[in-house]
Amino acid sequence: MRDQHIAHVNIATLRHAKGDARVQPFFDAVPKINALAERSPGFVWRLTDEAEEAKASALFGEANLAIAISVWENVDALREFVYASAHGGFLRQRGDWFVPRSAANKALWWVEPGTQPTVLEAKHRLDWLNKNGAGDIAFGFSQHIVSERTQ
Repeated sequence: MRDQHIAHVNIATLRHAKGDARVQPFFDAVPKINALAERSPGFVWRLTDEAEEAKASALFGEANLAIAISVWENVDALREFVYASAHGGFLRQRGDWFVPRSAANKALWWVEPGTQPTVLEAKHRLDWLNKNGAGDIAFGFSQHIVSERTQ
């Protein structure tokens, strides 16, 4: 078993500014989805610092950017939350709220237990994945390099 946790970043550009009725259902659902994450098996931590979140638009150079950063005990726990929980239904509505991206919008990477990644680190990982493809620095769900089962 791997003695590290898995960090995850997900970014999306809203189709409309916060406060616009067309994206309000997204904002209405966020507290429920965050609470679900926090109750999910394997959840460790998520970014809740609004000042840190506010840095994301400037760092990524995108207005209306939404960002989520979290840490999980393992890839399977994260995958279960993202795709098999009520979050999956939420995810299927993303086209209503977000502009499609041609580049990867999520990245995963291994972290030491107790690590709380910053927006700057998350940007570095996502940029690396988009430039270099999956590797030790960052990867996606389908490309994770070494499963905790094989360690």
